[in-house]
Amino acid sequence: MVTIHPELRRILLANPNLDALNTIIEYQLFGKPCQLIADDIVRLLPYWEQQACEGNVVIGALIQYMTESSPIFIKDEKILKANLLRIQILALTPGIFTFPAIEIQEQLGKFLQTADLLADLPELEVVSFSAHEIAPLASDLTCFRLSPHSRRYIQNLFHAERREAMLSVLAYIAKSYPVLSICQKAYALMLSLDNPNIWGRNPFCLRLVANRFWDYQLAETIKA
Repeated sequence: MVTIHPELRRILLANPNLDALNTIIEYQLFGKPCQLIADDIVRLLPYWEQQACEGNVVIGALIQYMTESSPIFIKDEKILKANLLRIQILALTPGIFTFPAIEIQEQLGKFLQTADLLADLPELEVVSFSAHEIAPLASDLTCFRLSPHSRRYIQNLFHAERREAMLSVLAYIAKSYPVLSICQKAYALMLSLDNPNIWGRNPFCLRLVANRFWDYQLAETIKA
């Protein structure tokens, strides 16, 4: 591993282009845990977010390389890891935002109003739950009342692979959907899902699970 001057490190991280990425890989910048690097990354998150929204795919490649290097400061920081995953997905999703991301960030509550309705979009149908997974929730969903046990169960349905799939669909909607308000709400949902431990309480996630349950119920009714 080549020692790199802290100022050069900050310059490379702050300007994520192909040349910078190649230099970072050559120097094995993430070869071992370093609190100073972690601090630099935290400070750069808003800048990376903006660049990802504007289509800078190199940021996605940089985060992927950083994650694969598996420094402890990423593995042990759930919120930081969730932020990096969102930024990586946004960067690697084709397209650019047609709205200012800062507006959504500053008025998140406003844009989350009725955002749970996005669970009804056909684009979200690719996020599936098996009938076996949904079955334990049948009684509560039929009564439209979730017990604490059911809420914990729903939380466990959103494992890492499913969370990544959902964020990828939301990123696609945020960058490509023809209705501006839907794009804005999709990005707001991505921001609201920073904490992996609250997915089971998010209205959008709950609606998505309920939709799949009623899809199965309808299929059974038609079959009968």
